[in-house]
Amino acid sequence: MPPQKPLADPAAADVDVLASLLDVHRLTTVVAGRIDLTTPWRVNCAPTTLLVVLVQVAGESHLVPAPGAAPIVTKPGDVVIRPHGAAGYLHDGSDPPDTTWTFTLPPAGTATPQPLRLTRGDDPGSSFVCCLMQMGDAPRGPLWDSLPAVIHVPGNGLAGSRPLRHIADTMIEESASPGPASTRLMSRLAEILLILALRLETHDSSGPPGFRALADPLIAPAITLIHADPGHSWSVAALASACGLSRSAFAARFAEAVGETPHSYLIRWRMATAAKLLATTDLAVARVATAVGYISEAAFRRAFADHLGSTPREYHKRHR
Repeated sequence: MPPQKPLADPAAADVDVLASLLDVHRLTTVVAGRIDLTTPWRVNCAPTTLLVVLVQVAGESHLVPAPGAAPIVTKPGDVVIRPHGAAGYLHDGSDPPDTTWTFTLPPAGTATPQPLRLTRGDDPGSSFVCCLMQMGDAPRGPLWDSLPAVIHVPGNGLAGSRPLRHIADTMIEESASPGPASTRLMSRLAEILLILALRLETHDSSGPPGFRALADPLIAPAITLIHADPGHSWSVAALASACGLSRSAFAARFAEAVGETPHSYLIRWRMATAAKLLATTDLAVARVATAVGYISEAAFRRAFADHLGSTPREYHKRHR
């Protein structure tokens, strides 16, 4: 095994891969608030791509994520995150056949988080805080795709993440006695909960390839380099050298830990970065192409259309 070498780009040492991942996906909260329900109850939600953060306040909720799926039971203090969107329904444990409430999403393009406060019945037996977040349409990539459909962190299992426990408690307290700018505060707290839960996922060595690669000391340096400078002409040999591995050992370990080849990961991150630049700046397409490593604007246009289904100019017009 060759000796470990320093990172090719000193600036990469300052790059936070998780932060860059969240930044490129441009999370915005659509709805935030609290729901109090008297049994028996059943809440349906039309299928949505919105990311869901739920904190159980009182009683129990039984989440049925898909038809025929086993319910996930949440108790007070439990945190549930659905990173890929949601469908299915929630109920109080009795699984009533009739829906007592159907959640209706606000209109697309809502500029500010919408408050949510629903109380059904005089003596609510179940309460939970719910936040829905919209993600930009940049390619998700293998890290995000590897996340489970439901991340369930039991309240009695939060001892290893004291900050997560504290944020969950703060959300519960704020939902009980909302103050000025409460919806915005709740949305920020939900984002913090998401980050803390994703940190836990990076240390789950039993999980599928993807997020756990961020905690792999022999692979994480390569991911950091790619995120720090997607425009660099990274070769497998250069990334392997930065990780202190031979080319073949690095390629095999990267594929095992991440779930795809280094080249495929680089291309997908370049497209995600390009999508962010096109959506948030007025850079010319040629400059965006250069920023993500393409000498030929035509080659960049083809790659972008293959990954996002539209030309760079069409994408820019749709998002500006």
